Amino acid sequence: MTAKQALVQSLNVPAVRLLYSYGVFPFYLFLKSSGISTLFRSASDYGLPLILGGAEVTLWDMAMLYRGLGRGGKFSQLQIVENDKASREPSNAANLISPGASYLALNTLRELKRPGSEYYWELFQDQYPLAWKTGTSYGQKDAWAVGVSPQWTIAVWIGNFSGEGNANLAGARCAGPLLFDIFNNLPKNPQRSWFVSPDRDLQKINICLETGFLASANCPNPVIASAPKYMKPLRLCPFHQKIFVSNTSGAEVCSYCWTPGDYAAKSLLMYPPDVVQYLRKHGHSIGSIPLHNPDCPAQSTFKPLEIIYPLNNARLWLPRDFHGEKQKISTRAAHRDGQRTIFWYLNDHYLGSTVSRHEMAISCTKGWNQLEIVDEIGYRDRKRFYVDMKNN
Repeated sequence: MTAKQALVQSLNVPAVRLLYSYGVFPFYLFLKSSGISTLFRSASDYGLPLILGGAEVTLWDMAMLYRGLGRGGKFSQLQIVENDKASREPSNAANLISPGASYLALNTLRELKRPGSEYYWELFQDQYPLAWKTGTSYGQKDAWAVGVSPQWTIAVWIGNFSGEGNANLAGARCAGPLLFDIFNNLPKNPQRSWFVSPDRDLQKINICLETGFLASANCPNPVIASAPKYMKPLRLCPFHQKIFVSNTSGAEVCSYCWTPGDYAAKSLLMYPPDVVQYLRKHGHSIGSIPLHNPDCPAQSTFKPLEIIYPLNNARLWLPRDFHGEKQKISTRAAHRDGQRTIFWYLNDHYLGSTVSRHEMAISCTKGWNQLEIVDEIGYRDRKRFYVDMKNN
């Protein structure tokens, strides 16, 4: 899933993970700095839903935000223009997003294509493109559509002033057509049909075709992409790794066990076990990774298994069920090899084994506990976590 697809399809998980990495408070400050006037709660009160629209905003402020994006990242308060002599360029405009980042975002929103019932985008293709987005509030209390072109910013709100929900309200079905009716009837300059690329604020970078990270020397398929010139550094692709494979046995070898002249370097895509399990569950083919030479005194640095839950140093509250019995903790693990057996241990006591689907409900004591898993070859992972509960 690319960032473009995530934005166009309004996917929540990528946005939430991005905000989790970036930080709720810096994003909250950005919204405040851009001119949003209705954020009366603290950043922690809004939390991660802030990036999904979980905050108060007026149509006026929404138009201001999109207008700032269309002005190359310069944000300022809107003005009511009563005549042609009114000021069109406030002197207090804050440059909060680079022109390059704004341009790339607008190019993505230009390709908006909503799935499911929001198929009306096909009616809106014209010689004058528009970067646009729609939204429907929780409970279908109102619907939104905002669009930006080099000449116009249009914001549409549809709903009941009483706040009453309406099952017929939807952003693309209601607000979207009205947005484009307005846009199609506004005067336009053919010389300004779309934004001019700010080439001085963009750079070409090599990214990994499979993972989207900055391509490393181990990535076999780097592709060229445009990126803001002064953006935060991208991580090098952590998933393409170089290993050495024996020409005779096909096993992974290292300096402890290889035979000189009988091995070759090989670049492989090594996703973490939890990602592999997810991809396998959804029908994706996962390439095999050679096992390390079993006669070698060392093991591969790549671990094929991992405890997914609980996380290391997690603090868990263990409730009781309706009969007063203490509930168990549903632990989960993943192995890159779908047919491997995993053996489970809690505080050095053997619990049992699992194959293919690695889940186990365990009973824990109050205090610190250590969960450990081991596969048939000897690869292992362990997590330490704290359990709290009522004594009675």
